[in-house]
Amino acid sequence: MPPIKKIIRDVIDAHHAHHEERRAERKLCLKERLQCALGDSNVVRRARALDGEDKEARRQTILDAAEHLFAERHELANVADVARAAGLAKGTVYLYFETKEELYLALHMREVEQFFTTLIARLESSTPMSYDEIEKHAWKHILDAPTYLPLATLCCGFAADAVPFEANVNFQTRLTNWLLTAGSGLEQHFPKLAAGEGVRMLKHSYAMMIGLFVLSPERNNDPKVPKLPNLGTYQEETAIALRRYWAQVAGIDSAAQSEHTK
Repeated sequence: MPPIKKIIRDVIDAHHAHHEERRAERKLCLKERLQCALGDSNVVRRARALDGEDKEARRQTILDAAEHLFAERHELANVADVARAAGLAKGTVYLYFETKEELYLALHMREVEQFFTTLIARLESSTPMSYDEIEKHAWKHILDAPTYLPLATLCCGFAADAVPFEANVNFQTRLTNWLLTAGSGLEQHFPKLAAGEGVRMLKHSYAMMIGLFVLSPERNNDPKVPKLPNLGTYQEETAIALRRYWAQVAGIDSAAQSEHTK
């Protein structure tokens, strides 16, 4: 049996969550609430829109709080801390995310979406895209982003049952769609790529980023840990590896030096 204090706290959280979910309804005036109760379709649609907007705004507030805590602590914060940082009841956070792992997977998906939507928008342009543009895009959204790769490595290590099945399927489905669209776009801009090779390049490139990040000496600043000599920073070594790989597969100029490694 859980302690009585925990039972009381959970009841209070549920009470607060219930009232927060009703905030959208309170934005309607008395006349509109009566019309809504009588089935006025226009008012019902407005009420639903307000409710949807409030829910999405609250969801983003939760993710913003989780991102702030992760950047500060370099580890997953518990749901209670995220709720506190977001100014919400813990029960409200559980209305959106069943586990802290699901919450942080959603945060990672938000970062992945930013990377792919901007990349795809550029690939859909008829103006030829260079590898230098792709590299700058990767630096901006992944290599220089303070939380992207640390969070990605943690998400890769989640236990199979840590994230609800539907949330995991949603993430994998959206990621697959982004990969297929972006991969196809790469094949249009880099003629050396055969059909299907664009997706493979993206997956291999991402694996390099993750792997080199995990092996990065910057992740462990203990002076007792031996370091390999004559190597650059994680970002510099990743830029070299990616350029060599793309030179071989996509035919870009491997002799050209990235401005980030000069």
